[in-house]
Amino acid sequence: MDRAAIWLARSDHDLLRAPRPLVYLAAVLSLGAGYVHFAYAGSHFDQWWAYGVFFVAAGNLQILLAILLVWRPRAWLPLAGIAGNLVVVTLYVISRTDGVPVGPHARVVEDAGAVDWATTAAQVAIIAALIAMLEGRRRRWIINGLMLLGAFAWLLRLTGNL
Repeated sequence: MDRAAIWLARSDHDLLRAPRPLVYLAAVLSLGAGYVHFAYAGSHFDQWWAYGVFFVAAGNLQILLAILLVWRPRAWLPLAGIAGNLVVVTLYVISRTDGVPVGPHARVVEDAGAVDWATTAAQVAIIAALIAMLEGRRRRWIINGLMLLGAFAWLLRLTGNL
């Protein structure tokens, strides 16, 4: 097998194999979540620079995910998208239950608004769509890992550590 054939085989293996409507759904939801993070970055910069930076970074990464899913669909993208959106959703839950973990408003519990709920629901839907894009073994590993994380979070909550 020549070098070109080896390269082609690797790139074909690295392509994301998922139904286009599912890819477009995840991309549209990611664009929406990214837009909301940009829209609220200013008010978070007013509170503390790092909060604003987090919102800008989250918005950029969510828009980048949407673009890459449609333009350059690779097999690793769902895993990266799941991890990134899971971080944002986790920080949202912590900031609404135990308070922001760092900064000048540390341990101050934030109110949950309609936009917050809608954006978080979109991010959970993005995670679900990205999980559905995974194939067999990867999907099982991610689902089992998320179930273990959920059980661990409940354990922390029930013991008063979260």
